[in-house]
Amino acid sequence: MSGKPAMKNRITIGNVLKMLLGLIWKLDPAYYLVLIFLSLTNTANTILNLFIPKILIDGLRQGWEWEKFACAIAALAVAKYTLLQLRAYAKRQDSIHQSMLDIKFPMEFAKKVMAIDYANLEDAKVLDLKERALFPLTSYGALHQLLSSAADFFTSLFTIAGVTTILVAFSPLFTLTVTILTVIALLLSSRFMKVLKKVTESIIPINRRYGYYAEVATDPPFQKEYRIYGMHRLMIKKVNEYTDEMYTWLNNIFVTQGNTETVQAFLTGITRFVTYSYVALRVLSDQFGVRITLGDFSVLVGAAESFASAFRGVVMGMITVGQAISYLVPFSQFMSIPDTVRKGGDKIPEQLKTLSFDDVTFSYPNTDRIILDRISFDIHEGEKISIVGLNNAGKSTIVKLICRLFEPDSGRILWNVTDIREYDYEAYINEISCVFQDFQLFPFTIQENIDTKNAGKGAEQQNQQGIWKVLEEVSIKSAIEALPNKINTHLDKSLYEDATDLSGGQKQKLAIARSIYKMADLVILDEPTAALDPLAESEIYEHFNELTRSKTSIFISHRMSSSLFCDRILLLQDGRIAAFDSHENLMKEDNLYKELFEAQAKNYQS
Repeated sequence: MSGKPAMKNRITIGNVLKMLLGLIWKLDPAYYLVLIFLSLTNTANTILNLFIPKILIDGLRQGWEWEKFACAIAALAVAKYTLLQLRAYAKRQDSIHQSMLDIKFPMEFAKKVMAIDYANLEDAKVLDLKERALFPLTSYGALHQLLSSAADFFTSLFTIAGVTTILVAFSPLFTLTVTILTVIALLLSSRFMKVLKKVTESIIPINRRYGYYAEVATDPPFQKEYRIYGMHRLMIKKVNEYTDEMYTWLNNIFVTQGNTETVQAFLTGITRFVTYSYVALRVLSDQFGVRITLGDFSVLVGAAESFASAFRGVVMGMITVGQAISYLVPFSQFMSIPDTVRKGGDKIPEQLKTLSFDDVTFSYPNTDRIILDRISFDIHEGEKISIVGLNNAGKSTIVKLICRLFEPDSGRILWNVTDIREYDYEAYINEISCVFQDFQLFPFTIQENIDTKNAGKGAEQQNQQGIWKVLEEVSIKSAIEALPNKINTHLDKSLYEDATDLSGGQKQKLAIARSIYKMADLVILDEPTAALDPLAESEIYEHFNELTRSKTSIFISHRMSSSLFCDRILLLQDGRIAAFDSHENLMKEDNLYKELFEAQAKNYQS
C-alpha cells in the first residue's frame, strides 16, 4: 500500500469511452442486448410505416376486393400491434436498466473511494477530482444522457441502413442530393452543439456551487448560524449571483439555438421541395426515369424524410455521446486511480510484545513540511502511553501510520521485531482497535455498530451478553436499556422512524465500546473524550485500565490530566521526540509537557 496518492492526470476520450463501456458490461451486461433490441424494434416500426400506405394504395390501384383489403388491413394491424408491443417492452426494459445503472454507477464510485489509498483522501487535488467526478452523475445526468444518446444513435444507424437501400434502388443521384442537403443542415447543428458543449462545460462549476449553496441553505446544522449571525443574507446573495450567471448561460444557449433552427428549417424546406418535386415528376412521366406508382411515391417520400431524420440522429447522437463522455472525464480519471495494493507477506502477527518506530520520517502528500523527522521509540506490552504535543505536532499521524492508513517515507514500524508491512494486512488490522478524533457511527443498529464482524448475520449469532457488558463498562448501558428496541435501535432518524438520536457524549461512549469489544491487542484512543463533560471524562479515565483489559494502549488527548493514568508520556515537538518518560519524571524538568500541564491545571483551578 503506497503512502502517497497516485492519480492519472491525462486521459483521452477513447480511454474514457473504453472505461465506461467496460464498467457498463461489468455492472449490467444485459443492457447491451436491450439497447440493440430497442434500436431494431424502432427501425422495424419506421420501415413498416413506410410500406403500409404503399400496400393499401397499390391494392386500390389493382382493384382488390374488399375481402382481400380486409385481410391486408388485418395483417398490417397485427404486424403493427406486435411491433408496438415489442417496442414498448424494449423501452420499459431500457428505462429499467438505465435506472439501475444510474444507481450502480454511484455505488461503484463509492466502492472506488473505499478501495484507493487513504492517502488520496487527504490530497486536496484528489478530493477536488472526487467532487468533479461525482457531480455529472448525480446532478447533471451525464450517464442518462450517454445511454439515451446511444439508443438514439443506434436506432438512427439501423434506420439509415434500411431506408438507404430503398433510396439507392430508386435513384443514387437523388440519394446523393438528399445526403448533401442533410449534411449542410447538420453542419449547422454541430456548430450549435459545440457552442452548447463549451458553455455547458463552463457552467458545470457554477452549477456545482449553486447546488452546494442551495442545499446548505436548508441544511439543519447551519440554521443556528443563520439566525444568530444573519448568515442567511450572504447565502441568499450567493445563490442569486449564481442564478444570474445561469440565466445568462441559458439566454446565450436559446439565442444560438433559435438562430440555428431557423436556418435548419429553411434547408429542411428545400430538401422537402426537391424530394416531392422529383418523386412527383417520376409519377407523372418517364422523362426522368422509369415511372413509379403512387404507392412508390409514398414510400420514397417517407424514406427521404426518414433518411434525413436518421442521418441527423446519427450525427447528433455522436455529438451528444461525445458531450456526455467529456462530462464524465473526471469520473474516468477518478476511477483510474489505482486501488490500494497491500504490500506484505502472509505472516500472522503474534501477541504484541513491543511496538517500535525505527527512524521513521513522514510528510503529507503535496507538502514539503516534515511531520515526523526520524523518530524512534518503543512501546511495551501492557503499557499505557500518552502522546502529547502542540497542534499539528504529529500525534494523529503516528496513529495513522500504525493503522497503515499511511506508510512512512523512510524507516520502519515494527510489531515485535517484524516490519508491519510483512504481515497479512487483514490479520494485522484485526489486532488494532482505534477510536479516531472524527470517528463515525453508521445508520445501523447499536448492536451492528459494535459487533461489526457479525453485523447482518442475525441476533442469534451475536454475543449480546458481551455487548451489554461493554456498554455497562462505558456507562451507557442504562441509556440503551431505556430505548424501546434496546441494542436493536437504529441510529439515524432521517432513515428510520424508530431510530434514536444520541448525544455527542453518548456517541463517543458507543465508539469507545466498539473499540473495546473488538478485543484487539493494541487499543488506540485518539481524543476519545472530546465530546464528554468533565465528570464523564473522569469516569472514563478512572476505568481506563479496566476498559482496555490490560491491553497495550496509546492515548492522545489535549487534556493533560489523561497523562496521569498512563505509564509514560511521549512528547512530540518540532517533528521529533522531545521526551518519553513518566509524568512524575517529566514534571521534575523544564519542558513543553510541564508547561502545558501547569497551564491547563491553572485554567481548571481558576
